[in-house]
Amino acid sequence: MRACLRALTPAQRRAASERLARRVRRLAVYRRARWILVYLALETEVDTRPMIAQALADGKRVAAPMTLTTRRMIRLAELTSLTRGLVAGPHGIAQPDPRRARRVDPGLLDLALIPGLAFDTRGHRLGRGGGYYDRFLATLPRTIPRVGLAFRCQRVRHLPRASHDQPVTTVLAA
Repeated sequence: MRACLRALTPAQRRAASERLARRVRRLAVYRRARWILVYLALETEVDTRPMIAQALADGKRVAAPMTLTTRRMIRLAELTSLTRGLVAGPHGIAQPDPRRARRVDPGLLDLALIPGLAFDTRGHRLGRGGGYYDRFLATLPRTIPRVGLAFRCQRVRHLPRASHDQPVTTVLAA
């Protein structure tokens, strides 16, 4: 999967990310949502910056994950800009500055956009090995839709699953 992601050119990643941003915006759950969780992407992941910019322009409130490595946990903070208030997190992923960010209760979310290394046809996801999202999703109310975002090469027929693994509701791939 990592080789597949590295093989995508920046232009391919950008085009697919833009297609996914348009698809997310057309979702009924997006149109109704007041609060949306959007991850800040690694270079090889679906770029969520267009989605974040659009959500802010649409008057949505955006929550972004902050990584707490000491407990391998994710906390949420409000994101009001793509240019202010971000710092490099423990794994080099941009995140809201924990010293300044306004914390967000996960129960406020109406939609969660979730990254993964791979997704199967039943919504099971393969993360990057830290378990951060599995622990977070286990605490999220089941009523909150979880949408996995992927490039086409990240879709597989079947993934092995452990008892702690948390699926997504649906996967959008481009």
